[in-house]
Amino acid sequence: MRTVKYGMEGYEVQLLQYALTRAGHNTGNLDGIFGRRTARALQQFQRDKGLAADGVAGKLTWAALYPYVTGYTLHRDGPETNITLLDMSVVTDSIPCSHLLTSLMLKGLTMRYPLLRVYETGRSVMGRPIIAVALGEGTKTVGYVGPHGADRWPEVFHMLRFAEERAAATVKGDMELYRAVTLHMIPLVNPDGVDLVTGALDPSDSFYAQAQALSANYPQVSFPEGWRSNISGVDLNLQYPTGWEAARRIRYRQGFIRPGPRDYAGCEPLIAPESRAIEKWTREMDFDLVLSYDSGYTRWFEDTWGRPGIMLCTDTTDIYAALMNAPRSFP
Repeated sequence: MRTVKYGMEGYEVQLLQYALTRAGHNTGNLDGIFGRRTARALQQFQRDKGLAADGVAGKLTWAALYPYVTGYTLHRDGPETNITLLDMSVVTDSIPCSHLLTSLMLKGLTMRYPLLRVYETGRSVMGRPIIAVALGEGTKTVGYVGPHGADRWPEVFHMLRFAEERAAATVKGDMELYRAVTLHMIPLVNPDGVDLVTGALDPSDSFYAQAQALSANYPQVSFPEGWRSNISGVDLNLQYPTGWEAARRIRYRQGFIRPGPRDYAGCEPLIAPESRAIEKWTREMDFDLVLSYDSGYTRWFEDTWGRPGIMLCTDTTDIYAALMNAPRSFP
């Protein structure tokens, strides 16, 4: 993390405000503006932690703040490292999503619930890991894939919250779902695009400038709020082989003829590393069933394997009910 101080604005300030608030220091609105109230809250936090109360969030201050994002602390007791879990939920949606916040939440969840297993499935255009989390020991396997569109980032929190709730329920003895299926989830499919939309990608970054230039070809789409594609301007949901040519032809007629914020299908299927990673992961896992927020992925899965896919229409879908009913659909 960069050093953050008074007068700065942006996502890192928002993350600072989020951590301070969870630590019990009121910063006011989590608006990403480092004003007087945030400075006072930070100085009080630094005093409480025995740090220099200079009102600047540098390396030591960030290290002291991270536990209030992940929900745990580590401390050494001789040769052993002990974990203390903080009395708070790991997953909240108090600030917008980012690849960093998602990574920290997943780290917090796996430390709190060791039955959750995290692994990498591939990398984005910018080299960010596309992370999957697994839960369960059932012989039937289910893939639960997050939104491909960057502008649908709130659904990432919905998936993370579901993982937290089901892990907590399992630890408390509710083993029905855990024993019925093995669930593999990829909450954040499009980390670069999400960072662009939510402000976590610095405007001085060359990838931001590239996206802004691509967006200029489609002035009818607001930038960056309306960005759906990956950072290279390819709509990931349109990248799967099933129906790709028809989707590309339709989007061409609609005017989406070059990379941009949405609806560009690419020059060929699976040219985007994010969709390619999801395709490879799906083939390797050989799922009995998938759940997805995107029709392109669901259609491709059903067409390729002849197995069921459940289309999740909103972030309020009862995922638990869908999974408990899913074994009836298994071949």
